[in-house]
Amino acid sequence: MAQGRILVVDDEVDLLEILSEFLTDKGFTVVTAHDGVEALQTLEKSPAFDLVLSDINMPRMKGFELINQVRKKYPDTKCSLITAYDVNSYIDLAKQYNVGNIFSKTSPFNFPDFLVHVSRLVSGEIFGLEKYFAPAHTIQGIMITNANQIEDAIERIYSAIKDMPKSHKIKTALRELVVNAVYYGAKNEDGAHKDSWKTDMPLESDEYVFITYAFDTEKIGISISDQKGRLKKADVLFWLERNIARDPTTGYVKSINDEHGRGLFISREFIDSLIINVKPGARTEIILLNYNEHKYHGFKPLIINEV
Repeated sequence: MAQGRILVVDDEVDLLEILSEFLTDKGFTVVTAHDGVEALQTLEKSPAFDLVLSDINMPRMKGFELINQVRKKYPDTKCSLITAYDVNSYIDLAKQYNVGNIFSKTSPFNFPDFLVHVSRLVSGEIFGLEKYFAPAHTIQGIMITNANQIEDAIERIYSAIKDMPKSHKIKTALRELVVNAVYYGAKNEDGAHKDSWKTDMPLESDEYVFITYAFDTEKIGISISDQKGRLKKADVLFWLERNIARDPTTGYVKSINDEHGRGLFISREFIDSLIINVKPGARTEIILLNYNEHKYHGFKPLIINEV
């Protein structure tokens, strides 16, 4: 049984055929278009697509404009962009169009993560580190019930991955994200008064933070989840853009005096793939995926799912 209908849009014919064949083999019904204009014509004839997956740089109509048109005319259709270029160079457009999903074309192409990316968007089942590992793989878990457990949790995970590539960067990103999950996600603390945050602070049962982690011969995966779902896609895009773009007057990055948002930017810079999943008012999950050296060559994706 087909898993969903996908419209794949790309002016690069070879890649279009490769992605179409791959998704078809995985059970999806796939239709292709060579640019945004052709894609809209296809949608007018048959609007019942679960996902439009589009390249960014195409003749006649760019990917961002295509997504903008699809959202207006077919609001139930999910959208994602895909590019071989640096996603950071598009971050202002991502913020402008409120686009949270830009998958990166790596060399070799990362088909396993691509399949997870597409499946999450089509199904709406966005949560879970286990989707990135084989079913029989063991996912280990840690529950934080007090802020004083943060460092122990980080050290426990680091001790398991310290001999793997880039483990120090993973540790730095992990600390940023766990602290954010406890103090911002669970407790909704004021970032302007970090000096008053308590290091020994019990959490209520609906404030517990959960960390899961796994690793195999190819990658390390870590998930940090809170139960409040306070993070917003628009806010993440705002913070990332401020940490990338420069003020035309001063030449400094816009975020130079910001009190909040830098932790997410630093984590994304340190990690091969940072995935943010949010169900507002219920859950925020941030997944870190880091691959062994030289596995995939290319730029980092932008993946923010909000349901």
